[in-house]
Amino acid sequence: MKKIWRKLSVLASAAALSLVLSGCLADSTVEDLFTLPQPPIEYTELSATISSLLAGGYEYASPTAGQNIQSVQMVDLNSDGENEAVAFFRDPTDDKPLKIMLFRAFDGGYELAATIESSGTSIERVEYRDMNGDGMQELVVGWKIGSDVQNVAVYAMGAEPTVLMQTNYTHYSIQEMDGDGIPSLMVLRADADGVSVAEFYGWRSEAVTMVYRSPLSSTMAAISSGSVVSGRLDEDTPAVFITGINEEGMAVTDILACRDNGTLTNAAVSQATGVSTMIYPYRQLQPQDLNSDGIIEVPAPAVIAELGKQSDGFVDWLHCNVDGTVERAVTTYHCLSEDWYLLVPEEWLGRVSTMATETGMNESQVIFKVEGKSLAAVYAITGENRESRALRGSRSVLRRRTDIVYAGEVADNDMGFNAEQLRGCFRLIVSSWTS
Repeated sequence: MKKIWRKLSVLASAAALSLVLSGCLADSTVEDLFTLPQPPIEYTELSATISSLLAGGYEYASPTAGQNIQSVQMVDLNSDGENEAVAFFRDPTDDKPLKIMLFRAFDGGYELAATIESSGTSIERVEYRDMNGDGMQELVVGWKIGSDVQNVAVYAMGAEPTVLMQTNYTHYSIQEMDGDGIPSLMVLRADADGVSVAEFYGWRSEAVTMVYRSPLSSTMAAISSGSVVSGRLDEDTPAVFITGINEEGMAVTDILACRDNGTLTNAAVSQATGVSTMIYPYRQLQPQDLNSDGIIEVPAPAVIAELGKQSDGFVDWLHCNVDGTVERAVTTYHCLSEDWYLLVPEEWLGRVSTMATETGMNESQVIFKVEGKSLAAVYAITGENRESRALRGSRSVLRRRTDIVYAGEVADNDMGFNAEQLRGCFRLIVSSWTS
């Protein structure tokens, strides 16, 4: 709630300042200008209601994960232009201590319209999405019931909250998969037999029901160490890339994709074994759109002596088609130790090798050789004089971070490769969030 007051204060101050600059407050006193603005009466009443709940023993219990983690969230659930207030509490004295309270605008203020209650220890996350196509946003809530038990439920917020579906989960996310404009809820969990499954729940026959279920190649523990990435197999095919890291340090990726007829399939699974064929050494990389073509590629690093150990090296990035066929999209050299990578030119493939060295204090170097001849080098330079060292000799600056300068150098060659091309191939590794 403090964030609401702070935002209102900033807006009011900005408005006052614009009036001063336009001369509209010529008759105002200095004291007037520095008087704190008063929040609208409806927010005052809402604040008083919440304060009375807190005084009565309630505690804030804001969601612990996701994007919506405020204790009080203002959301227009019914698209009428008026925000509802959704507040998250815990009543330690109740058998169902977790409370989600919905306040609707009414008669110039806010009144309590509905309450969702649950047993458990915390609210893991909440999202607001129209899950049934009626123009109203439902609440998708993840409840943490115990140390190993989590439930997800979808609530329609009418006069009384209606549970549209609920199930246990290890991971869930909201996906746009079948092109009908209504999102699906994807739930990853272990079934009664301990088999890892992905279940998709969508709006069918006036209910949110399971529309697709697929076994997965990895355990839930392995997936928790991996990633879940949403994207596309091609410009017309939504897909979810679910990667688990097994005990041998291999990344195993299932690819759940939507066919043209609206049904879902695991594009990576072998029909003979029932397990994904996309199994490659894990090097802290996850599926991503590596070449900015709008399509997700799966990393296939070169095999190294010690699997599971972070190591710099070449990586093929593979594009999987809906029919399961795989083709290489691009190759990179990933220098994970210094947070950069290079898009390897096609004419280098099959001919290139590297040599990594420490050239001195606060400086590392990777030399790219084509058919044994040095062609280019990339330097990662730190220290107080890093800017001057980045321009030493024929070096040129490629990119900068706060405390590091990346420089490049190109040797004389008959391939037509130059410093500008090296700069165009160079990229910084940027941390990304999984879905």
